[in-house]
Amino acid sequence: MGERVRITELGRKADGVAELNGARIHVPLTLPHEEVEVSGSGSHRLLQTIHKPSPNRIEPICPHFGVCGGCQTQHISNSSYMEWKFNLLREALTRSGIELMPEPIVQFDTASRRRVVFNAKWAGGKLLFGFSGRRSHTIVPIDSCSVLSSNITAKLDDLRQLAQVLGNPKKPYRISVLSTQTGLDVSFYDVGNIKETQRSRAIEAALKFDIARLSLDNEILVEARKPLLNFSGHRLVPAPGSFVQAIEDTEQAMVSLVCEHLADCKQVADLYCGMGTFALRLAQTSTVYGAETSKPAVEALDQAWRDSGGTLKKITTEVRNLERRPLSIQELKNIDGLVFDPPRAGAEAQSRQIAKSQVRKIVAVSCNPATLARDLAVLLAGGYEIRRIVPLDQFKFTPHLEVVTLLERSKK
Repeated sequence: MGERVRITELGRKADGVAELNGARIHVPLTLPHEEVEVSGSGSHRLLQTIHKPSPNRIEPICPHFGVCGGCQTQHISNSSYMEWKFNLLREALTRSGIELMPEPIVQFDTASRRRVVFNAKWAGGKLLFGFSGRRSHTIVPIDSCSVLSSNITAKLDDLRQLAQVLGNPKKPYRISVLSTQTGLDVSFYDVGNIKETQRSRAIEAALKFDIARLSLDNEILVEARKPLLNFSGHRLVPAPGSFVQAIEDTEQAMVSLVCEHLADCKQVADLYCGMGTFALRLAQTSTVYGAETSKPAVEALDQAWRDSGGTLKKITTEVRNLERRPLSIQELKNIDGLVFDPPRAGAEAQSRQIAKSQVRKIVAVSCNPATLARDLAVLLAGGYEIRRIVPLDQFKFTPHLEVVTLLERSKK
């Protein structure tokens, strides 16, 4: 027998929140003002029946929604979804004492993600290929995905067959896929040792399916052609499995904001620079120092700079863990512009060094509003002022939000 509750709000992870017997409970796939019946125990309950649906409830566009764990908000009208997501950012900023209102969230086409990681494992003699289930390690097989670019969805059957050839029947494994200008760049991870016959069959299948490059734990098995990315006219070959912004249009919007803000800076630091998303564009007008913990990413950036044929100003790079060894005040002495784009954990240690420096302009990029707000508070305490906060919805139907914040050192 279930219990009937009224949903009062949408939580940070897109679960409906209600009160039951004096305690807050979370109910997935519910919306504010809905009356629902739930089962289970503890703080997370299971939805059984919706007795009174919200007027903001809509039909999900994906048949896998609710089972697949990739999307959490396809049942919400776009206006309500955008309001909820904007408030997640606003509340995170307010908790850190930041009162400047963010700009409206920039939206992008739904089916536009060019980077994805699939999960695969064998069960009962059958391959499961898809995404992790909602709050579980169960793999939900998929035959379509509403947020992926057509370049990837058109190859789902081929990728599944490739996973059958190269997979490990004893443990789960991952397949990273990046859509590039010259085709798919596919990287397998956690497969372990494979037989030579598997290797040969995988190479044969990759060529048959017209995969640009196939790698196994970063070892290239076959490269029919180099996978190429275009960074504002500068071609780059990513290392297997490298981080790339999920949506190309989002990347372009971020780059425009960064380059516009730092346009009058002569010496720029690009921290957590990756393969040069910002560095290669900034080097059109500024000398650039880039720091990144991934050696393959730094090598890809260096190669792209060398291939530019002298059209860019000098880019100096360093493989460096900025969490353990942030750039010091002394190292920042000659830098007048800086951009940082750290992992979700943020850049607290580096922000504390920047806050003590005389860097004139900063761009803080983040996919985690909570850690961004924390880092911004450090910079504000150090004498910086926020000029703009621009949120971009790169991860549609999820709580994740990309944010670009422009700051300048106060002239007071």
